[in-house]
Amino acid sequence: MSPTPARTRHHLLRALGAVTLLTACALGPGSPASAAPHSVTVDLADTSGPVTGVGSGFLYGLTEDGSGPGDDLLAPLEPTSGRGGGARLDGGGWAGDGYTSGPGYQRRITSALAQARRLTTAPHHGTYDLLVSDVWGADTTQSPDTVYPCAGGDCGNWESFLRRLARDVRASGLDVRLDVWNEPAGAFFPPGFNTEQYYGMWDTAVRVLREELPGRPLVGPSLWDYSAGNLGPFLDHAKAAGTVPDILNWHFSQDPVADAASARGLLAARGLDGVALGMNEYLHADEQHAGHQAWYLARLAASGIPSASHAIWDDCCAAGTLDGVLVRDGSGALRRTGQWWVYEAYAKLDGVYARTAADGPFDAVAAVDAGARSAGVLLGAPSGGAADTDLTLRGLARLGGVTVTVRRIPDTAPLDAPVTVSTTDVPAGTDSVTLPLRPESGQDAFSVSVTG
Repeated sequence: MSPTPARTRHHLLRALGAVTLLTACALGPGSPASAAPHSVTVDLADTSGPVTGVGSGFLYGLTEDGSGPGDDLLAPLEPTSGRGGGARLDGGGWAGDGYTSGPGYQRRITSALAQARRLTTAPHHGTYDLLVSDVWGADTTQSPDTVYPCAGGDCGNWESFLRRLARDVRASGLDVRLDVWNEPAGAFFPPGFNTEQYYGMWDTAVRVLREELPGRPLVGPSLWDYSAGNLGPFLDHAKAAGTVPDILNWHFSQDPVADAASARGLLAARGLDGVALGMNEYLHADEQHAGHQAWYLARLAASGIPSASHAIWDDCCAAGTLDGVLVRDGSGALRRTGQWWVYEAYAKLDGVYARTAADGPFDAVAAVDAGARSAGVLLGAPSGGAADTDLTLRGLARLGGVTVTVRRIPDTAPLDAPVTVSTTDVPAGTDSVTLPLRPESGQDAFSVSVTG
């Protein structure tokens, strides 16, 4: 969601560090300091598991009633996840209604279920994390005198809220996942994370929701930024209390691969089997560029995390712009951006993942569908870091004669189409081809399609 001042300071410091690390890589083509091109290698003959589409998801990306944007803009991205709970809609949710189910609560639960219906039913096939705390009213707009669940050990009203919410979810017939509390610290939960009041709130929610909605996955603790130091004590308590979530969730990993490995280690050390991982907010405000987004999707695909959703920072929470992936022109019409085209290229990856290797700032995610004689690659670098790179595709012989098309995706808003850089016909029997990728901006991403 939109950052508080503390959040803004936090990711400005992160951004300054990133700029320092990437200065050498961000020099433009032709710079006096430019070295030989970096390299990325994709081996289409060395494959692993099926493509999952992890990361093609949005926090509050739809309009209030879930109808916007239209499927001409949503369907090509093949969203695999969504998250919401009616945040910042007038009325303030359950807390705004005086801790009861009035019009504020009703508006929020109605919006959340409408968005869930859009994303989880045909033609879409995503999951939806219903953000319980937003329906309750903890969205940074709540009154300063708000009484948070289980204050003084009294969880009675919180339990009443949970049972009402469960009744409405059952009546909807929707198969949603239940994200108990968003970023439980600071403005969202002032009593603090890993406190006695937090554990009272969490344990009550898990007990009631598992009783009322058996089989529905519970998501938590939805921490701001990955922290093994915070997750460890939470898991210790949850194991002892019998309230371990079905999906261990956090936000904003710097590197999903490293943090997912760390999280799996925390679970294994406690003998907690069968707990999935999730990250239903990713990309800080200063990271929402085409190149960084492509890089992050590549890291998500490599992490093995099953579910992740793009964060929202502006126009929260019913603008219907897919978290800024779409923009409005002067007439109010929605237009695509470079980020939209990155998601579109990612959605076109089909079949099984192919092995990639890189020696520079670019990372890549690649897939091959041998039956369809097709393959695709998406490449990006952390913010500002795109640099001259040569891409080598190997294993082409298994596809027969193919055409390889390279497109550059500028970090531009609006962007009506990527820029076609080259089209190369590769005759049958040729196993390898090397293609130059020459960014015109440090924020550029690239997509490569291989067609029979």
